[in-house]
Amino acid sequence: MIFSLYSHTLIAKPVEEILWLQSKTPPFHLDADDSQSGLCDNLTEQLISTIKGVKHTRLVLPQKRINKYINEGKNVCFPCAIYKHSANKQFIYSIPTSIYPPFNIITTAAKAPELTTKHGIPINLVSLLTDESFTYGQADARRFSVQINNIIENSLTHSNVSMSWSSDNESGVVMERLKHGSLDYSLDYPFITSYFNKGNQSNIVNLAIAQNKNKLVPIAVGCATNAPNDFASQAIKKINHALKNSILVSEQYKKNQEYWLNEHFEDFNKTYSQHVLNFDSQTNDAPINTADQNKEQR
Repeated sequence: MIFSLYSHTLIAKPVEEILWLQSKTPPFHLDADDSQSGLCDNLTEQLISTIKGVKHTRLVLPQKRINKYINEGKNVCFPCAIYKHSANKQFIYSIPTSIYPPFNIITTAAKAPELTTKHGIPINLVSLLTDESFTYGQADARRFSVQINNIIENSLTHSNVSMSWSSDNESGVVMERLKHGSLDYSLDYPFITSYFNKGNQSNIVNLAIAQNKNKLVPIAVGCATNAPNDFASQAIKKINHALKNSILVSEQYKKNQEYWLNEHFEDFNKTYSQHVLNFDSQTNDAPINTADQNKEQR
């Protein structure tokens, strides 16, 4: 009897509500009245409509507040996290939902020749980050892949750094500061540049980074590891079921991803098929090195 009662206490409480976290960071999330869904909006919408018997609540928060919710162990899921093969202290991950191009240096067309003259084509990121003659900037809460984060932490030891503290449209604030000369360069995905160049003709350009030139970035849904009652594992099971059986193969979802990402791949549909639809958890992890694949395509 004692064993039976003890076993009963270990049964996890079923998932009753998922709090979906998002921030005002285009093009990942766009306003509801925009004609095009953001990269993460259509995914969230389809997950909400597909996963039945669960209350779904969207929370629009600054990135720092999002990190707080995740670390405090709320019943939260983040729709567009960088995929990791194994769970960590922040997230348990779904199967990949998309594949993003490598992170790039972002700078102005006027400043790009100075950066490449001193630090090569593609840019040597370590060399650039240690160069005090250029001002690096990013949104304070912005994080990248593990490799890029480590390079920044180990190389950016001087004081010529400028962080943006805005809680809204963090990427847009960085772009404006680049355009007006407050920063010389930043880091982000190349489709961020495409979005803001279309909006205001800011003449921002992308420069490939030598250390990760061929490394694609798999994206997944992440649910908070610290949430009680085995929330993350249970939520991810529901999410994976919806992804495999409905969302990832839906034309609506694929068209949305293609809209934002197509120009940054030689063949987006082929890449999506290989790294998302035919994902193999035993052999794939983040980031994905595509050097051999690119050589074949050339």
